[in-house]
Amino acid sequence: MSSEEVPEELVKELTDSEKRLKALYEKRDHFNEEGKVYREMRDDLHGKRKEVLLNIQKIRDERTKLLEEMKAAKARREMFNEKARTILGIKRRSDGEVKKADPYEDIRTIEIELIKLEDLYQTQSHSIAKEREIVKSIEVYRKKLKEIKAKEPVFQAAKVEAQSKEEEIREYRRLADEEHARVNEIFEKLKELNKKMDEISPVLDHLRKEADKRHEEYLKVRKQADVYHQKAMELREKVISLRQERDQLRRDSRALIDNQNEMVNKELSDKDKLDDAADRAVDMLLRKGKITL
Repeated sequence: MSSEEVPEELVKELTDSEKRLKALYEKRDHFNEEGKVYREMRDDLHGKRKEVLLNIQKIRDERTKLLEEMKAAKARREMFNEKARTILGIKRRSDGEVKKADPYEDIRTIEIELIKLEDLYQTQSHSIAKEREIVKSIEVYRKKLKEIKAKEPVFQAAKVEAQSKEEEIREYRRLADEEHARVNEIFEKLKELNKKMDEISPVLDHLRKEADKRHEEYLKVRKQADVYHQKAMELREKVISLRQERDQLRRDSRALIDNQNEMVNKELSDKDKLDDAADRAVDMLLRKGKITL
């Protein structure tokens, strides 16, 4: 079907509109592709930021765990020190009592006195009264010496107990020192974790800012894409309307031609109407400007 059957103004308007619609589609698609790039960049930055956040959470969890370990180590250290102090107090009181009850000093003193008395009794002459006095003194000292020596096992047991307490004190102090060393070790680990956090925080902040920039750029180009999409949809309605109008004109023209052909066929079958049909056909062609006389 020839385009001459459709008004040139309509054909031109439709052609121009289709070109403009194609251009709008291209611009919309361009901004959509650009938006896709910004979105992928933003999502990639969010992915990296998520990895950093997971790393930060691991550091925080580890730090929490270490702080709990440090708290427990400090509590154990204090417990061991307290036990050492308690035993030390008991030991000091016990040492004082042992020192007061030390029989060896008395034994030595009594033995010296006995030697002096026995030497005095054996080497010098005395009156009967003096000898009796010396003998009585010797018997008193011997009795006293016997009583004191009877207490010696108790004193020895007290000394053993004091030595045992000293060993307990040393053991508790050793355990306290171990816990103190553990506290210092944990403290150094916490310093390292804090250093890592200080290094990671600027990275996290940078990723957040860059992701926000990419998101803003994405929204900007998406807005432009939406503007061209809206214009394209409006123009598309017009193009559809123009195409419908063109197609209707073509259908009307085809129907007119079909009707004319049918009339011509009928009239050609009647020889009397043949000349009249030919005249009308010539007349129609003349009106359309197809021929001139």
